[in-house]
Amino acid sequence: MDSLLVWDAENYPIDDYDTLIYWNGFLNIKEDKIFSLPLLVEENAESLRSKYLKLIYEFGKARIGNQSVVEYLQIRQNLSYWWMTLLVEKCNYAKSAQINNIIKLMALEEWLHENSYKKIQLVTLNNELADAISLLSKKLLIDFEWKKISKEKNSTISIKKVFFSLPSVIQQPIWLLKYLTFNWQLKGVGVKQWRESPATTTFVSYFFNIIPEKLKQGEYGSRYWTEMVEVLNKEQHATNWLHMYVKSDLLSSAKKARKAIQAFNRQEGSRQTHATLASFLTITLIFHTLKDCYSILKLKKSVCKVLQSKSDYFWPLFKKDCQDSMSGVTAIKTLLNFNLFERAMIELPIQERGCYLQENMGWEFGFISAWQGAGHKRNLLGFPHAAVIYWDLRNFFDPRSYKRKGQGDLPLPDYIGVNGEKTKHIYLDGGYPENDLIEVESLRFLYLSDFSAHNNAADVRRLKNKVVLVVGDYLPENTAKQLKLLSLAAENMERSIHFIIKPHPACPINIRDLLGLNYEISTQPIGELLLMSDVVYSGPSTSAAIDAYCAGKSVITMLDAESLNLSPLRGIKGVCFVSNVKELLAAIKVKDSRQGRRSYFHLDKELPRWKEWLNSDPNQG
Repeated sequence: MDSLLVWDAENYPIDDYDTLIYWNGFLNIKEDKIFSLPLLVEENAESLRSKYLKLIYEFGKARIGNQSVVEYLQIRQNLSYWWMTLLVEKCNYAKSAQINNIIKLMALEEWLHENSYKKIQLVTLNNELADAISLLSKKLLIDFEWKKISKEKNSTISIKKVFFSLPSVIQQPIWLLKYLTFNWQLKGVGVKQWRESPATTTFVSYFFNIIPEKLKQGEYGSRYWTEMVEVLNKEQHATNWLHMYVKSDLLSSAKKARKAIQAFNRQEGSRQTHATLASFLTITLIFHTLKDCYSILKLKKSVCKVLQSKSDYFWPLFKKDCQDSMSGVTAIKTLLNFNLFERAMIELPIQERGCYLQENMGWEFGFISAWQGAGHKRNLLGFPHAAVIYWDLRNFFDPRSYKRKGQGDLPLPDYIGVNGEKTKHIYLDGGYPENDLIEVESLRFLYLSDFSAHNNAADVRRLKNKVVLVVGDYLPENTAKQLKLLSLAAENMERSIHFIIKPHPACPINIRDLLGLNYEISTQPIGELLLMSDVVYSGPSTSAAIDAYCAGKSVITMLDAESLNLSPLRGIKGVCFVSNVKELLAAIKVKDSRQGRRSYFHLDKELPRWKEWLNSDPNQG
């Protein structure tokens, strides 16, 4: 073979080529020597994921003088800053845009070893990708040519664009000032009650997804914790709640969040104590945070240098995450959260047990360290509240990371609360210690426990026309792609089909993306909309696809070739994945094959598994 054309562009190649491989496309015609890199990734998923996790593990073990990177970045006796970096977080879902390209590049390297080429031609506008493939080509002694795509100039100047063009050391104080201005109203709210709390069980989560009806009554209700709050109240189980405030339509300002916390703490007969993370702000704490930032900044050059050497031709794709982690907004935000958690945990009386929403974000490892450092009992439970996704790399580590050796280890909760057999097996397949997994009921999906009864009732009043429920994604770009594909298919679709569009709460729908459709937009709860629907069309990563699957609906999920398969239903039979108009039309035309409720989670509204943990003896942990 002579040359390989690697195509990373929206249009199709018109040049001659010996072999073509699509970087972001699913077209795969072997007889015409046309191949899809996303499909190659899926064919070799296990080995590629393991290879990536191994690389991150080895980054931490790389030597700087006589210390490993983990040891070099030790900022407290029981915590290395390394564990809170973007490199360890591995958020290929939203934060680290190049991770998916790194996985694809690993697949490309294997392809190049299996096939012999004299030249690689790359068509892309991704400068970092071009630099990485250039280095790989040089390593393999292959000629390389980059045909750079001209990008349309965007003359719009936004404050955000100007901000991120500034040096990172200037971004940090600007971000801190903005954070303090926005959150200062929360300073001190609930702290007195927190210090004097008689409760010995603490929950940590986001101050988001609050139930509006409960809030109006001055009561705490959460769509994250659902029936758990009521069960705790019924059993008179005293609890502490530490909330990370997130701006939302319901709580659009820190002032409104403060009033809500005060109302919760005043509620008559309640055994709940509420505070926010920002409640623990002090001038001294801010100075401690800036001191930590400076300490990390001084180590930046050495860390970047050793990781550049260790990452080889991948460095152009790792570089930004490394630099942002050491000196950017990511660094100051992470370190501020960590200092706030330290103070919150020290101010709190010794706790018998704790539970937090687990997504393996950087702040979580700081929280775990703060919990342990304050002397609270070894009964801390990380709870993944939704489905655990195979390609969401935050959920996985090289299995060697789970071997506890002492100071500086990866901070892990004492247990992970798995919400079903599927979740449990995903963790076990990833090498997680079985003894550190305990089974609990799903909370987010509990309403599905009696869905089948409602489903039968819905059969009586079924509409004559097929109804397709379109559930939007958390990320705006994913939702835009999903709706664009649907709009392209609209002109060849039966006019009798009715679409119900449900946007994600954090991602409004752009009406211009819905041209040509017979549709309505609804914000009703997903459970109610499922009763009206025959088919559900989901974005590439939304957990709402799980609701539809468990409810027995036909599920169509859009695949995004720029990403990996981040669907929670990846690998499950009966789910239809589509990547083009033809596939989407065919999937929607399929005769309805609705089934009864499918099993995926532990669904018992009495929460017997949760009660067992709540009544457990921490001294046996």
